[in-house]
Amino acid sequence: MTYLGNHTKNKCGLKLTSFTSHVKGTCLSKGLPLKERMVKWTVRTIHTGITNQLGYYLAGLIEGDGSIILRQGEREKTSPKIVFTFGKNEIPMYEKLQKILNTGVIYTEKIGVCRYSITNADEVINVINLVNGKFRTPKILALYKAIDNLNKWRNANIVKLPLDTSSLDSNAWLAGFIDTDGHFSIKLTGEYGSNDNVLRGRVRCVFSINQSELNRVTSESNVPFMTQLAKFFQVNLNHKVENSPLFKKPGNTIVFFAQSDRKHYIITTYLTKFPLMSTKYLNYLSFFKGLNYLGKRLTEQEILDIRAIKSSMNNSRTYYNWDHLNDFYT
Repeated sequence: MTYLGNHTKNKCGLKLTSFTSHVKGTCLSKGLPLKERMVKWTVRTIHTGITNQLGYYLAGLIEGDGSIILRQGEREKTSPKIVFTFGKNEIPMYEKLQKILNTGVIYTEKIGVCRYSITNADEVINVINLVNGKFRTPKILALYKAIDNLNKWRNANIVKLPLDTSSLDSNAWLAGFIDTDGHFSIKLTGEYGSNDNVLRGRVRCVFSINQSELNRVTSESNVPFMTQLAKFFQVNLNHKVENSPLFKKPGNTIVFFAQSDRKHYIITTYLTKFPLMSTKYLNYLSFFKGLNYLGKRLTEQEILDIRAIKSSMNNSRTYYNWDHLNDFYT
């Protein structure tokens, strides 16, 4: 995992040895802008906070793009199944998860969508025991229905635990959720975005999460928990109307953007402690590098460098390195 750090003294006279120690130091408490607090961004390798976090990470992953599916009618006695939906680029991450859980099948549908499905009743019970008490969204209602089914037909004796109200930065739930529904990008404007633009350039590093206003599984509002997320990142929620090919009618979407220099330390501090595991981790590294270019006049070489970083992200990415999976949550 990369994090921020240097070995020089900042304006507060602190010798910085890691990003974590810096954001907890005196400079941060004085409220200086990020570009003043950070003397230098360096890339180092570390993973922290990953022990005993698998249940939290899985809960976030399920509440993002996971599904808990129950059979109806004559098939009610069939145990629920847990299905994760993802793009083909994420297969190595789910293969790693499959190996850790030692169950389930990964397959690709004709439309290119991949799924990791857990159907064995005992293994479904194991997963539910892992995530029970760690959910934060309205999808907990689907979890409760699955628990009712397993208690009735499998004598599972699972107690339905309430929503987790612990601090978001205390566990890996948010990492799992970001791995499915988070987005990192770099935006270039003015001359930084185009050689032909006469306007002065600007670099913006943007982190966002968007959700449908109503949970598509339970029809409950996603606004309360998204409000909690926005409060954690110190940003406001925005509403927009989204036309999705997956749904016949357009739906309202709630989204927040963290793009202020002052907000990025929240993201980087959390993800240093609880790292991502999907390709979002690689996009985060690019986002992380982009922070070096904020708030200063770029040289011609720096303009070329930040353009190259931007062009390597998200749908434009062609190179994938999965070394970070060696430190998967356990």
